[in-house]
Amino acid sequence: MGVGGFSPIKKLLLSLVRIFFPPACPLCGSTFPKDHSDLFCAECSSGFHPLSKAKCPICSLPFAGESNSSHLCGRCTKKQPLYTKVYAVGLYEQNLRRAIHQFKFNGKVGLDRPLGKLLERTIANNLNLDLVLPVPLFRKRLQQRSYNQALLLAREVARIRKLPVASDLLHKVLDTKSQQGLSAREREQNLRGAFELGGEVENKIVLLVDDVMTTGATVSACSRVLLDGGAAAVYIAVIGRAA
Repeated sequence: MGVGGFSPIKKLLLSLVRIFFPPACPLCGSTFPKDHSDLFCAECSSGFHPLSKAKCPICSLPFAGESNSSHLCGRCTKKQPLYTKVYAVGLYEQNLRRAIHQFKFNGKVGLDRPLGKLLERTIANNLNLDLVLPVPLFRKRLQQRSYNQALLLAREVARIRKLPVASDLLHKVLDTKSQQGLSAREREQNLRGAFELGGEVENKIVLLVDDVMTTGATVSACSRVLLDGGAAAVYIAVIGRAA
């Protein structure tokens, strides 16, 4: 028995909560079967497609085919990214894309914990990091959405890894147009001068967190600012990686 008898009471309350509010999939809402231990239901999880071993070892761009290929992609061969490596939960398609859209655009902020846990599991256990920070939103976009999905993910990863979150270290100072529909070069030009450093990163190994990576223009622009500010290295962690 716990001190003052609180443990049995707590167990009873938890049992009652499970009876009246049984655990459910955070994406589709279906009730979990007994002894279910995964973060999402089997049907939703089946639509999460992890990256195959055939991918670029730096930017994690998936290659065609299933063979274990570790050569650099054309873009990284032509111009090696400033960041060291990208970690991604899976391909930005089907249920993973749906989960990101629900989280990002439809206010399903409760997806931060399960998606953040999935993200943390993709990062190498032996990776030595000093701090975690999110890709920032411009203040007008933040006011419209009321939350930064990248910050929520970063907080969950940092909580599990027991690392500090530097939510005000990087700022987006330009209200750039949407990246959607732009070419890789246009995306890079669109983000030129968009980010500024607001704190100390000297000799820090940084994990930069975002929801989706397409061409890598956003994380590259952020990485440049961090490295110019003295960061030792920048690693990237995203939920969805577009092919």
